[in-house]
Amino acid sequence: MATGLLEGIIANMPMFKQVARQHLAELARHARVQHLRRGATVCRRGEWLTCFFGVAYGHVKLALRADGGEEKVLRLVGPGETFGEALVFRERPNPLDAVALSDTMLVVFPGQAILTLLDRDPNFTRGLLSSFSERIHSMVDEIEASTLLSARQRIAMYLESLAAESGASRVRLPVTKTVVASRLGVTKETFSRLLRELASQGLITVDKRDIVLRDRPRLAEMARPAAGTRAQR
Repeated sequence: MATGLLEGIIANMPMFKQVARQHLAELARHARVQHLRRGATVCRRGEWLTCFFGVAYGHVKLALRADGGEEKVLRLVGPGETFGEALVFRERPNPLDAVALSDTMLVVFPGQAILTLLDRDPNFTRGLLSSFSERIHSMVDEIEASTLLSARQRIAMYLESLAAESGASRVRLPVTKTVVASRLGVTKETFSRLLRELASQGLITVDKRDIVLRDRPRLAEMARPAAGTRAQR
């Protein structure tokens, strides 16, 4: 890929939007593109990495897998988002499996080029800290949801978040129901059953992976935890 085109892709990633043009150009010269087919492994748990990744298009799941084959999806990474940054700043084995959920293009950022950019551009440092802070807040929100919200409430919150991101009441699950269910901490069967229940209540309409939020206020109200309550399934 031409360096100028790669520079444009990097510039559109939130972490790099405030970086000076000359520093972006330098970073693009060191970065490379990686194309993956659906199901391809980006990196495995236990590997030592000297880079981190940005998603140009497609989706990647970050997951833990038990010896028995059971999987817990911890994060879904979409276009413009990055993952693996912490391994650049602290040498330790990669803690998660990363797998492409669709045909995906990644930008691979070498660790040394990132460290150099940190020294040269304070805007990048602020962008990186902002990204880390947002990630921490998201993790706290997810822990709170898994502790205080029922499976039905977590699904309602997830659907409302998709609508908020797209600005429309018609949304499409970005990945399969199996992966979304794992991300929300439920089985695929429970996820499908609760979607049917929400549909029967007139809150949504489901057509495979396309979902229309017919009553967003009621759905948002459902997603709120009642004071002093714990999750009930």
